[in-house]
Amino acid sequence: MKFQKTIDIWKLTNDQVRALRPGQWVSAGGSLGRFYGVKKSGSVVVAWSNNAKKSGNYFDYCKTVYQYARG
Repeated sequence: MKFQKTIDIWKLTNDQVRALRPGQWVSAGGSLGRFYGVKKSGSVVVAWSNNAKKSGNYFDYCKTVYQYARG
């Protein structure tokens, strides 16, 4: 699946969410974030912009979330 404009992940099926590319901008309930993957447990991993801003270091937060998604 190619990168697209921001996608509301609440409107997607599980298979469509799994097909998203890491780094795709997504929204859910008005929050904006970057999709990083789906864990084996089925948890969807997203670096939410509001959380990244609160962390104080946007890039470190995103890197940590990405590593969690891959681990």
